[in-house]
Amino acid sequence: MKILYIHRSKKFGRQSFEMLFSSIRKSLVDCETEIFYDKTHSTFLQNILAIRKIKCDVIHITGGVGYYAFFLPTRKTILTFHDTNHYEFDLKGIKKWLYGLIIYKLPSLNVRCVTTVSEHTKNNLIRFFGMSDSKIKVIPNCYPPYFNFSPKESLSEKPRILHIGTKSNKNLPRVIEALKGLNVELVIIGKISEKIQSILKESKINYLNKVNITPQEIYKEYELCDIVEFVSLYEGFGLPIIEANAVGRPVITSNVSSMPKVAGNAALLVNPTKIEEIRVAVVKLLEDENLRKHLEQKGYKNAERYTPSKIASQYKKVYLDISSGIER
Repeated sequence: MKILYIHRSKKFGRQSFEMLFSSIRKSLVDCETEIFYDKTHSTFLQNILAIRKIKCDVIHITGGVGYYAFFLPTRKTILTFHDTNHYEFDLKGIKKWLYGLIIYKLPSLNVRCVTTVSEHTKNNLIRFFGMSDSKIKVIPNCYPPYFNFSPKESLSEKPRILHIGTKSNKNLPRVIEALKGLNVELVIIGKISEKIQSILKESKINYLNKVNITPQEIYKEYELCDIVEFVSLYEGFGLPIIEANAVGRPVITSNVSSMPKVAGNAALLVNPTKIEEIRVAVVKLLEDENLRKHLEQKGYKNAERYTPSKIASQYKKVYLDISSGIER
């Protein structure tokens, strides 16, 4: 069985979807795979013709280029949606309607199967775009295969709080406010705006900002940190939760959206709009070694649900059904 993966252009910023499916692809057993990257220097027609020349049993559009679904064989094409965040929170009026129609609804009608990464996102796809429940398969994300469980023996002299992401949903202003006055160092992964820089300056907290770092460098930051704080306002999945679990770092995350289910019982849950709740959770982890160790062990067990091999096996089942013409 041969699977063709269609990815976004290599020029597209941080290749998060592509890195995810690289881990999955390498863990597939008894499958041949090929990758086609959207080529911005070619015409769209040239890209379509190039794809249609590739012999394969399954075509998997992995995210961000769903418009290819209009021009590919429905019977053997899968489309993955990672979230509905931009549609749900950033757009209004006719722009929102058109975006939903072109990016979600119409492509979903032209594929055999839709996969998504959480029950939360599945419910949104049904609610917003009327997708059929039976057409959507929920297959969660996996953590990278090089993430190893290595819990820290004790806190750093100045504990490091790791924060992944700087988009508005990542809730960074409230995190900064929650950490004011604490003897910690906040490590922020992602480019920060002038507004955030101003908030950081006013807060007088110690911080480091890491931009454009490699996946291996991100892994190093997990190893160096003492606590992972991921209190987003909304997420399609919440990969940093399971990455922290896999490395053996206690996690604070939000009690909304997809995050509680992803975390299971392996994180402290807080209301992301309540600054005091975030602060109390951080202080608890700083002061209670037993709680940290408890969450580390719970995290180890939780991460077992998201290994690359387990997630790859779930995708392989879908691929086999499609290649053999089975409807489920």
